[in-house]
Amino acid sequence: MWPPHRALLGTSLLGLTLVGVGAWKAFDAPATALALFLAAAIVVEVFEEAGRERSREPVETERFHLAAAVQVAAVVLLGPWVAALVAVAGVVSGAIVRGRSAQTVAFRAGAFAAATAAAGLAFRAAGGAVGELKLLDDLIPLVALALVYLTVRAVLIDMLFGREAFDPRIAWSLGEVAFGAVIALLAIAHPWDVVALVPLGLAVHHANLRVTRLQRETLRALETFANIVDERDPSTYRHSLRVAGYVDQLARALRLPFSDIDRLRWAGRLHDLGKVAVDSTVLRKPGRLDREEWAAVRRHPRLSARLLQRFEFVATQARAVELHHERFDGRGYYGVGDEDLPLAAHFLIVADSFDAMTSERPYRPGLSRDDALAEIERNLGTQFHPAVGKAFVAVQRGLDPSEVLTEEELEEIRGASASYRLGIVPGRRDLKERPELLALGGLVVLLAGLGFHETWMTALGAWVGATGIVLRLRARARSERLVESFRAALHAPDRGAIFSDLLDRIGKAWTVSWGALVDWDEDGLGGRIERQRGDGPSEAAVTSWLVREAESGAGAIAATGPELGRDGVALAFPLRRETSALVGFLVVEAPRLPPRHVQLALEEVLDEIGLALADGPASGGSGGENAEPLEAASHPGDLVVTRLDEG
Repeated sequence: MWPPHRALLGTSLLGLTLVGVGAWKAFDAPATALALFLAAAIVVEVFEEAGRERSREPVETERFHLAAAVQVAAVVLLGPWVAALVAVAGVVSGAIVRGRSAQTVAFRAGAFAAATAAAGLAFRAAGGAVGELKLLDDLIPLVALALVYLTVRAVLIDMLFGREAFDPRIAWSLGEVAFGAVIALLAIAHPWDVVALVPLGLAVHHANLRVTRLQRETLRALETFANIVDERDPSTYRHSLRVAGYVDQLARALRLPFSDIDRLRWAGRLHDLGKVAVDSTVLRKPGRLDREEWAAVRRHPRLSARLLQRFEFVATQARAVELHHERFDGRGYYGVGDEDLPLAAHFLIVADSFDAMTSERPYRPGLSRDDALAEIERNLGTQFHPAVGKAFVAVQRGLDPSEVLTEEELEEIRGASASYRLGIVPGRRDLKERPELLALGGLVVLLAGLGFHETWMTALGAWVGATGIVLRLRARARSERLVESFRAALHAPDRGAIFSDLLDRIGKAWTVSWGALVDWDEDGLGGRIERQRGDGPSEAAVTSWLVREAESGAGAIAATGPELGRDGVALAFPLRRETSALVGFLVVEAPRLPPRHVQLALEEVLDEIGLALADGPASGGSGGENAEPLEAASHPGDLVVTRLDEG
């Protein structure tokens, strides 16, 4: 679990060297400022360490570091070398409270010393002067300081030590740098003025702790919910707990990043929440399930996903949870094949199946551990991902996965462990499509120019604001014309004609590569593509996306192409009856988000489109999904060769 030995030793020695240089340079530093910064670094680190704990939960425990702000201010006022000494003093003090190991302390001290020293050198190289800070003159040196500090910290602390992906946490990190700049500005003339910031720092720290506490409480509530679901059926008692344990073992053996391990474990812990909607008598039924019973069981992964999607900090697991009864060959519950299955789903599939096979169920006896592992081996490449399945079997037999997997297979798994962050929707950040932001931004720049007596800034603000107002008025005028055009399409004689005419009119204002009319089931857990034009994503991918997002309440639901296995962006507009019942979606795919006037027009006539297209009840079932084995299934486990994998 440690970084490479040379990197660990090298970073620790670098920190020791910087401490020595900082101690020597400290004799030339202002005594008052040095004493106050050392005191602040110690107090802040001790204060933050007391509330910081390594969590095995997918919650953000470290959002805003007051210690980082103190280090940034020390760089500006004391220079790179003395600032490194201040950073090390804080890290060591926090470690004393926490009781960290000597290796950890040495590495963290070296890492933060390197980050502050490098940031100080960047500040100087960009034209900054130690002990001085004037805005806007020193804006470029301050930006250079921030970029170097955040990059070095992320590389050493997060990537090298924490085995995480590179993520400098831009939003929070810029706040840390800005807070450090404010400390420096106050401390340059009168160091004691910094005391005024203490209440603000305490408020930020307590806000962070409160948000984290709320997330943990919500997660514990979901965990309790999962326990209740397990306990409804004696044969599945503690099932999700065991699945989470198997997933955790596998992820750790493969040396995935800690954050991925946490997410995978909690996906296993919460994967069966949707079974709360399945009658307990169905779960305990020893014989053949009838059509309605099988349909209820088949819907539970999607209900689990829909529940998780409502909680932002566990929503990243929703797709994997929805697909935990799929198969590598695409013959699972919803017919989603390997190319559309995320890595986390493969982990859940094999762990869930193994626990189900080794558990006694009302409809069949459990297998022995060895027989269950042999069953997984027999179904590699059909039911289970070959590399993930082999790794799972190896771990359960006490072997290192690297002993049974090729280097290519290991890289495939680790490379797919991935980023849980959503991609940027093309066009979302185009300022010309947000004219109100341009107008308000221009007003702010104009007022700032007046306040600083800067003519160029005042003129720039006036021009930007006027441009925003003009674009806003233009978008509104074009939107009103489009609204009338869309309303004209609603007079077509039938659903097909309405859909076709509507797509024609949308296509004239926005480049659309595919469009579809999706009929939605009354239970909200599925649907089918009734009509479509062009070559679009699969019905399974579209339905899966809409199941998770249907209750978001948004007027338009956007998805990046990779979420649907495509390029560009997809946009879904919910269609409702007069009773507000959701009956379907108008879905379009395009290279980027629609122009502002198109989106405004669609949202304005959305209710009318819904009423025009909802001329009859939504058809039942999910006809576009792969064949549902209703006739052959005597129990959900019949989807696999051995009827044994149903968790």
